[in-house]
Amino acid sequence: MSDPVFVETVMLDGMWRVPDETAGRGRRYRIAWFDPPFRPPLAETSQALGMCFTADHWVVLVSWNGTEWSLPGGTVEAGETLEQTLEREVREEACARVTDRRYLGCQRVEELDGDRRAYYQTRFWARVELDEFRPEHEMSARRLIRPEEFRATLFWGAETAAGLILERGLAIEHGGVSRHG
Repeated sequence: MSDPVFVETVMLDGMWRVPDETAGRGRRYRIAWFDPPFRPPLAETSQALGMCFTADHWVVLVSWNGTEWSLPGGTVEAGETLEQTLEREVREEACARVTDRRYLGCQRVEELDGDRRAYYQTRFWARVELDEFRPEHEMSARRLIRPEEFRATLFWGAETAAGLILERGLAIEHGGVSRHG
Protein backbone atom coordinates (compact mmCIF):
# COMPACT_ATOMS: atom_id res chain seq x y z
CA MET A 1 0.00 0.00 0.00
CA SER A 2 1.25 3.48 -0.81
CA ASP A 3 1.29 6.30 1.72
CA PRO A 4 -1.89 8.38 2.01
CA VAL A 5 -1.96 11.95 0.68
CA PHE A 6 -3.57 13.05 3.96
CA VAL A 7 -5.00 11.59 7.15
CA GLU A 8 -7.50 13.41 9.36
CA THR A 9 -9.79 12.53 12.22
CA VAL A 10 -13.36 13.82 12.00
CA MET A 11 -16.39 13.65 14.29
CA LEU A 12 -19.52 12.51 12.50
CA ASP A 13 -23.10 11.89 13.51
CA GLY A 14 -24.12 9.49 10.77
CA MET A 15 -22.94 11.20 7.57
CA TRP A 16 -22.67 14.70 9.01
CA ARG A 17 -19.71 16.39 10.66
CA VAL A 18 -20.57 17.21 14.26
CA PRO A 19 -20.14 20.83 15.41
CA ASP A 20 -17.55 21.17 18.18
CA GLU A 21 -20.16 22.00 20.85
CA THR A 22 -21.97 18.68 20.23
CA ALA A 23 -18.89 16.52 19.69
CA GLY A 24 -19.88 14.23 22.57
CA ARG A 25 -22.78 12.93 20.46
CA GLY A 26 -20.70 12.00 17.44
CA ARG A 27 -18.33 9.21 16.52
CA ARG A 28 -14.70 9.63 15.57
CA TYR A 29 -13.48 8.48 12.17
CA ARG A 30 -10.00 8.51 10.69
CA ILE A 31 -10.08 9.33 6.99
CA ALA A 32 -7.04 8.71 4.77
CA TRP A 33 -6.94 9.59 1.05
CA PHE A 34 -4.99 7.49 -1.48
CA ASP A 35 -4.21 8.56 -5.04
CA PRO A 36 -3.78 6.13 -7.95
CA PRO A 37 -2.17 3.81 -8.70
CA PHE A 38 -3.37 2.42 -5.35
CA ARG A 39 -6.76 0.72 -5.72
CA PRO A 40 -8.39 -0.88 -2.72
CA PRO A 41 -9.38 -4.54 -2.57
CA LEU A 42 -12.94 -4.88 -3.86
CA ALA A 43 -13.94 -6.95 -0.83
CA GLU A 44 -13.00 -4.00 1.44
CA THR A 45 -14.71 -1.32 -0.66
CA SER A 46 -18.19 -0.10 0.24
CA GLN A 47 -18.97 2.46 -2.46
CA ALA A 48 -18.20 4.18 -5.74
CA LEU A 49 -19.16 7.83 -6.26
CA GLY A 50 -18.67 9.97 -9.35
CA MET A 51 -17.51 13.54 -9.90
CA CYS A 52 -19.81 13.66 -12.94
CA PHE A 53 -19.39 16.28 -15.67
CA THR A 54 -21.68 17.02 -18.58
CA ALA A 55 -20.15 17.75 -22.01
CA ASP A 56 -20.45 21.48 -21.30
CA HIS A 57 -18.56 21.10 -17.97
CA TRP A 58 -21.44 21.29 -15.47
CA VAL A 59 -21.08 19.13 -12.35
CA VAL A 60 -24.00 16.83 -11.49
CA LEU A 61 -25.11 16.62 -7.85
CA VAL A 62 -28.03 14.74 -6.30
CA SER A 63 -30.07 15.11 -3.11
CA TRP A 64 -32.38 12.89 -1.10
CA ASN A 65 -34.04 15.88 0.61
CA GLY A 66 -33.58 18.88 -1.71
CA THR A 67 -31.21 20.68 0.64
CA GLU A 68 -28.14 18.46 1.12
CA TRP A 69 -26.30 17.80 -2.14
CA SER A 70 -23.79 15.06 -2.86
CA LEU A 71 -22.10 13.16 -5.65
CA PRO A 72 -24.13 10.41 -7.31
CA GLY A 73 -23.02 6.91 -6.48
CA GLY A 74 -23.48 4.26 -3.88
CA THR A 75 -22.99 0.81 -2.52
CA VAL A 76 -21.20 -1.98 -4.33
CA GLU A 77 -23.54 -4.93 -4.94
CA ALA A 78 -22.44 -8.56 -5.05
CA GLY A 79 -20.74 -9.46 -8.32
CA GLU A 80 -20.18 -5.86 -9.44
CA THR A 81 -16.92 -4.14 -10.26
CA LEU A 82 -16.41 -0.60 -8.99
CA GLU A 83 -17.01 0.70 -12.50
CA GLN A 84 -20.29 -1.22 -12.77
CA THR A 85 -21.37 0.17 -9.41
CA LEU A 86 -20.59 3.71 -10.55
CA GLU A 87 -22.53 3.30 -13.80
CA ARG A 88 -25.58 1.71 -12.12
CA GLU A 89 -25.72 4.20 -9.27
CA VAL A 90 -25.30 7.26 -11.53
CA ARG A 91 -28.09 5.91 -13.74
CA GLU A 92 -30.38 5.28 -10.74
CA GLU A 93 -29.65 8.42 -8.72
CA ALA A 94 -28.91 11.08 -11.35
CA CYS A 95 -30.76 9.63 -14.37
CA ALA A 96 -27.54 9.94 -16.33
CA ARG A 97 -25.47 7.59 -18.47
CA VAL A 98 -21.74 7.31 -17.86
CA THR A 99 -20.00 7.52 -21.24
CA ASP A 100 -16.45 7.64 -19.88
CA ARG A 101 -14.80 7.39 -16.48
CA ARG A 102 -11.48 7.45 -14.71
CA TYR A 103 -10.52 6.42 -11.21
CA LEU A 104 -9.59 9.43 -9.02
CA GLY A 105 -8.62 7.70 -5.79
CA CYS A 106 -10.15 6.46 -2.57
CA GLN A 107 -10.49 7.16 1.08
CA ARG A 108 -9.96 4.61 3.82
CA VAL A 109 -12.43 5.04 6.67
CA GLU A 110 -11.71 3.73 10.16
CA GLU A 111 -14.29 3.97 12.94
CA LEU A 112 -12.30 4.90 16.02
CA ASP A 113 -15.23 4.45 18.43
CA GLY A 114 -16.59 1.20 17.02
CA ASP A 115 -15.54 -2.27 16.06
CA ARG A 116 -16.34 -2.15 12.34
CA ARG A 117 -13.38 -3.05 10.14
CA ALA A 118 -11.84 -0.26 8.09
CA TYR A 119 -13.33 0.13 4.60
CA TYR A 120 -12.69 2.10 1.42
CA GLN A 121 -14.84 4.50 -0.57
CA THR A 122 -13.79 5.09 -4.18
CA ARG A 123 -14.21 8.23 -6.29
CA PHE A 124 -14.25 8.55 -10.07
CA TRP A 125 -14.29 11.33 -12.67
CA ALA A 126 -17.10 10.61 -15.13
CA ARG A 127 -18.46 12.09 -18.35
CA VAL A 128 -22.24 11.75 -18.36
CA GLU A 129 -25.17 12.28 -20.69
CA LEU A 130 -28.32 13.37 -18.89
CA ASP A 131 -31.70 11.73 -19.30
CA GLU A 132 -34.96 13.19 -18.00
CA PHE A 133 -34.78 13.23 -14.21
CA ARG A 134 -37.24 10.85 -12.56
CA PRO A 135 -36.89 10.40 -8.79
CA GLU A 136 -37.48 6.65 -8.83
CA HIS A 137 -34.80 5.69 -6.28
CA GLU A 138 -33.58 7.35 -3.07
CA MET A 139 -32.68 10.68 -4.66
CA SER A 140 -35.41 13.30 -4.96
CA ALA A 141 -33.54 15.97 -6.96
CA ARG A 142 -30.70 16.55 -9.41
CA ARG A 143 -28.79 19.81 -9.77
CA LEU A 144 -26.18 21.10 -12.20
CA ILE A 145 -23.56 23.47 -10.85
CA ARG A 146 -20.37 25.09 -12.05
CA PRO A 147 -17.15 23.63 -10.58
CA GLU A 148 -16.47 26.83 -8.62
CA GLU A 149 -19.74 26.20 -6.69
CA PHE A 150 -18.83 22.60 -5.85
CA ARG A 151 -17.41 22.90 -2.34
CA ALA A 152 -20.00 25.44 -1.20
CA THR A 153 -22.89 23.31 -2.51
CA LEU A 154 -21.73 19.84 -1.49
CA PHE A 155 -23.00 19.09 2.02
CA TRP A 156 -19.56 17.67 2.88
CA GLY A 157 -17.68 20.30 0.86
CA ALA A 158 -15.59 21.43 3.83
CA GLU A 159 -13.96 17.98 4.02
CA THR A 160 -10.36 17.75 2.82
CA ALA A 161 -11.36 14.92 0.46
CA ALA A 162 -13.88 17.19 -1.31
CA GLY A 163 -11.06 19.54 -2.31
CA LEU A 164 -8.94 16.65 -3.58
CA ILE A 165 -11.83 15.20 -5.59
CA LEU A 166 -12.53 18.60 -7.16
CA GLU A 167 -8.87 19.22 -7.95
CA ARG A 168 -8.32 15.80 -9.49
CA GLY A 169 -11.63 15.83 -11.36
CA LEU A 170 -10.90 19.24 -12.88
CA ALA A 171 -7.42 18.12 -13.92
CA ILE A 172 -8.99 15.34 -15.99
CA GLU A 173 -11.84 17.56 -17.21
CA HIS A 174 -9.52 20.34 -18.39
CA GLY A 175 -6.67 18.12 -19.45
CA GLY A 176 -8.82 16.08 -21.73
CA VAL A 177 -7.31 12.92 -20.30
CA SER A 178 -9.83 10.22 -21.00
CA ARG A 179 -9.24 6.57 -20.43
CA HIS A 180 -11.29 3.93 -18.74
CA GLY A 181 -9.83 2.98 -15.42
